[in-house]
Amino acid sequence: MMTRYTHYLEALEAIRGATKWFTDDFRRLMAINYAIHDTPFDETRFEQAQAAVKRKTKAFSKFRGSNNFVWLSFLDAKYEDIEPAIDEALRLDTLLDRKHFRFSMLRPFIASQLINVDEPERRLDEASALYQTFKRNHPWLTSEEDLLSALVLVQAFDDHDTLSQRIETYYEALKAELPRSNELQLVSHLLAFSDLPSDEVINRLLEWRARLQGQAIAVKNEHLPALALLAIVAAPNDNDERDLIDITNAEKEKHRWFHTHALTVALQLVAANNIKEDASDLLLHGTFAHLLAMQQAATAAATVAIISSTSSSD
Repeated sequence: MMTRYTHYLEALEAIRGATKWFTDDFRRLMAINYAIHDTPFDETRFEQAQAAVKRKTKAFSKFRGSNNFVWLSFLDAKYEDIEPAIDEALRLDTLLDRKHFRFSMLRPFIASQLINVDEPERRLDEASALYQTFKRNHPWLTSEEDLLSALVLVQAFDDHDTLSQRIETYYEALKAELPRSNELQLVSHLLAFSDLPSDEVINRLLEWRARLQGQAIAVKNEHLPALALLAIVAAPNDNDERDLIDITNAEKEKHRWFHTHALTVALQLVAANNIKEDASDLLLHGTFAHLLAMQQAATAAATVAIISSTSSSD
């Protein structure tokens, strides 16, 4: 397991050298992508990808700017030939000038989620309908991150009415144990991917949370989606718990002034390790990459908000 963490550290160090005037909170999100996909970070290749995006877009494109390094690293880690993937994402982005999607800051992630998808316009319509269901059920919790999760969900499940009911069942059970939040809604979306009975996967998540809190590791709302992904792929066990503690503590030691992502890094790496070892259908069908994209987009959006609010208060 620590080999994967070593890959993460190697990617992070290389990313630091290639991203001056950038913050480690974003770099860590980027490094997770390379570690999970077992792809080394190549500065020259990444610079070429940046240049390609700049060449193919206009000045105020949502695909430009340092905020989208997380998105670009996701493509760079996932696709052997990145420029065709960028071209396809930009082409698919033209479909997003419609209600709900038009003004989303997550358009690059949403467009990338449509790569290799049959009938992308139909999927967008289905995702829009599911998103509106989320809005009706939870108007104060639903935000643009839920656009991306809606798109992932409609691609994975055919019966969207039954899916909505399942998600609501998860949410009702979760809110009895945890504070209501947008993250809790995202957890209910993620748990829909589990083959386990709803009470069993929820109990797994709660036991993982209790184990971490028992080791004096604070589990905040922002950690819940990553915790849900781990609960889907692994029952609570001592080996994974030890890895979570070791990675979280190592991250806190290395990043004394920004602990927010320490547990997120640990949870995502340990979850990925379980998938790789088990040759899970989640990985074989690419679902893990999609779930990770949901989390990365949400975390990136939250990080942007944190940095913006900090900057404005200085």
